[in-house]
Amino acid sequence: MKNGWKKLFIFSLIFILLEVIGTVLVMMPFYTRNMVFKNIDKGNSVKTKGYYDMLNDSGQDKVCSYLDDFGATICQKYIDGKKTYEETMASLDSIKEIEGSNQIAEKYIKDVASNEYKKIIMEIYEADMQRDSNKGYALKSELDVVKQRLDNSTREKLMIEILNDKYKGFLAEEINGDGILDMCAIIQDNSYYEAYDYSNVIASNAESVVVYRSLYSQMQEAYARQDYLDVLEKCNDIAVDNWDEKYKKLFEEMYTSAYEEGREYYPGKIDEFIMTDNKEAAVELMKEVEAVYGNDIDLKNAQNNLLSDWQQVYVDFIESYDASSSSHTINTLLLYDINDDDIPEMFLFDIAEIENTYVNCEVYNVNKGKCKSLGYQKIINICDDGYLITLPASGGGDEAYALTSYDGEKLTEGEDCKKVGDSYYVNGQDVSDADYLSVRTGILAHASAYTIKNSKNSDLENAREYIMLFENKN
Repeated sequence: MKNGWKKLFIFSLIFILLEVIGTVLVMMPFYTRNMVFKNIDKGNSVKTKGYYDMLNDSGQDKVCSYLDDFGATICQKYIDGKKTYEETMASLDSIKEIEGSNQIAEKYIKDVASNEYKKIIMEIYEADMQRDSNKGYALKSELDVVKQRLDNSTREKLMIEILNDKYKGFLAEEINGDGILDMCAIIQDNSYYEAYDYSNVIASNAESVVVYRSLYSQMQEAYARQDYLDVLEKCNDIAVDNWDEKYKKLFEEMYTSAYEEGREYYPGKIDEFIMTDNKEAAVELMKEVEAVYGNDIDLKNAQNNLLSDWQQVYVDFIESYDASSSSHTINTLLLYDINDDDIPEMFLFDIAEIENTYVNCEVYNVNKGKCKSLGYQKIINICDDGYLITLPASGGGDEAYALTSYDGEKLTEGEDCKKVGDSYYVNGQDVSDADYLSVRTGILAHASAYTIKNSKNSDLENAREYIMLFENKN
């Protein structure tokens, strides 16, 4: 009986031992694979390789099939702050111990290094903003280490990405001009290629944005004081950054509002100048308004209110005048009151002749409410006592002068004198040099310092404003 129990015990012990050995043999591959991943997570490259080498081909294939997902898990721990950058790099480097897994390791090493690179750049930025140079210097050393795990192309793309994000923040007014320029400087310190050039573009854009945002504040002030023309001019001259959606809309709204308000405001302002006899201000404002609004504002009544009767006569004549029908070039208008009766005469001529000894002129006056031609004159001087000094109708010589009088109705050529070579003439008669000089002196005594050469004149296109603003004797 005792021998039976003993045999049963021995048999049971052997069976249990076999079961244990079988279980160990079955579970050993699972344990080994687990130790591979556990040591990858710990960043222990030696043990990772050791356990991996213990696996058979099937076990190694199973490890490799899980590596990509495990690499993503390691990266997520880094992102969640459960692993430091150094611990994460050690784990990813351990993956390289597994044959054929370099590509997986490098992919995640690049991702983690990229995140760390961006993180340190932002920390350097924050240190700069806080004027913490010691922290900034230490971070620069950390950045130099991370750089080694990234190729130039990746670093350049990361810095451009950082710049774009920061620039968008600047446009959203989350940071000021100094902030974006500081980030540009950081990028320039760490790049020599695309990002360096791009940072210069961003810096230039940011400076422009700072200027037009400041200008927008000035425009608000101009709008408040009803200087709508100034607002419209500035709006037309401003180029808003395409990314700056907020200010694009603000400037568009500012322009539309200023345009509509100005259309209502300026006719009344011009009338106010006219009522207070501020003629020059009224004319200047009308010119500015016409340039901006064109036919959107009708200024005919205001213009007519500014014109006296004789001015209206000249304006009507010029507006219907066909310069191309003249036998000589006409492009310039001059008003001058020859006989001091407060109604100036009008001279039309070619500005190209202004430096000549005389200027060919068509002369007009206002007579009985109409513009009347006084004929064609070759004018040397305009006088202020009812005379012109002209080239004699008989022609010129080395020197030639005629005294042409004006009686308010017509021009009449009177005494003339000329020098031709060694001969002297007065009224067509051969005279001595003394007689010539005597008559010449008498004629020139009428001449004022005023000449067509030093006159204030206008081209025909701007004749209306010139006539409105005419001041007697210019």
